[in-house]
Amino acid sequence: MFYVLLFGSMGAYLPFWPLWLEDWGLSKAEVGYFLSVAIVVRIAAGLGLPILADRLDSRRNMVALLCCLGAVLFLSHLWIDSKLILLLATAATGGVIAGVMPLGEALGMAASRRHSFGYAPARAMGSLAFLIVAYLVGVLVVDFGINVVLYIIVACYFAAIFLGKTHPGGGFKGQARPGLRDLARMIGHPTFALFAIGMGCLQSSHAVYFAYASVHWRALGLSEDQIGLLWSFAIFAEVAIMLGPGPALLRWTGIVGAIGISCVISALRWAAMTADPTGLWLWLLQGTHAFTFGLGHLGAMAFIAAAIPERANASAQGAYSGLAVGVFMTAGTVLSAQLFPTYEGLTYLVGTAIALMGALSCLLLAKRWHGTALSV
Repeated sequence: MFYVLLFGSMGAYLPFWPLWLEDWGLSKAEVGYFLSVAIVVRIAAGLGLPILADRLDSRRNMVALLCCLGAVLFLSHLWIDSKLILLLATAATGGVIAGVMPLGEALGMAASRRHSFGYAPARAMGSLAFLIVAYLVGVLVVDFGINVVLYIIVACYFAAIFLGKTHPGGGFKGQARPGLRDLARMIGHPTFALFAIGMGCLQSSHAVYFAYASVHWRALGLSEDQIGLLWSFAIFAEVAIMLGPGPALLRWTGIVGAIGISCVISALRWAAMTADPTGLWLWLLQGTHAFTFGLGHLGAMAFIAAAIPERANASAQGAYSGLAVGVFMTAGTVLSAQLFPTYEGLTYLVGTAIALMGALSCLLLAKRWHGTALSV
């Protein structure tokens, strides 16, 4: 249920928040720049908040606090009437999202280990919620306006407060809390750095997609409900691989192989998107999200489980998603904001280039890491 609420909020946020910002009055370039500022804050929050939660052995309290803060911040957008205040609010909500996501994943992985259930099926319920919410928001926006997006995000965060506070994955069960020196050694470890760069490139190759897919599709003539369906279909593919062949594929390809395959398919996906497909080809490309995100994510979680002690799990999640993904995502989003107003669909080539960098990092990681735990 926690995954349902956490990713349900993202089902409203990722596809439709750029449209909310555009309808508020921002230009296409300003939408990209505002989201870039949010990502800059996410680097600090995504790295710092999970480390603080691990140091305090207080992941559940931190998640509950962030969910409460997120609900209040998003609700406050109803009264924002200046670009400066909107910019500050966008940065603050970006920080909340950056903190709660890696902590939620760390809690989910810990719960699956302690209570002997598979991580992938539980995580797939979050993706399924994203799918359903993205579709419903697309339909509801047509009838009730863009503020539906805001209301659903607020409702999800409010409801997640209690579930975060009582999450079954909290605590280290007698393990020593990680020291700052331990965490610095983990982040600076060459093997972890290669993993973080590879996953940072894979995730941030989606920067153009996250920032401008909905805006671009609407300019190509697609309605909001069609846009919601396209986002939902991509997540359906993600759910299908997690509930179906994903774990078996992970065993077959190996952890690093799964991430590398995801990078290669991502490069091909974004190259194909430069042709501005709107029919069957667009739906097929959305289906590749099963590999560009789903398989790569399973690989990332498997790496952290195998290579990082549980007591530093949230810090590892934050280091790769907050630092590596944040840096690359910021660069990709800023570059997209500069290029998209002029080049539109050709801007997806930014994603292709970043994904190829991720594939190279995976080749180097495969030579260095052989499945053992890191000495951190």
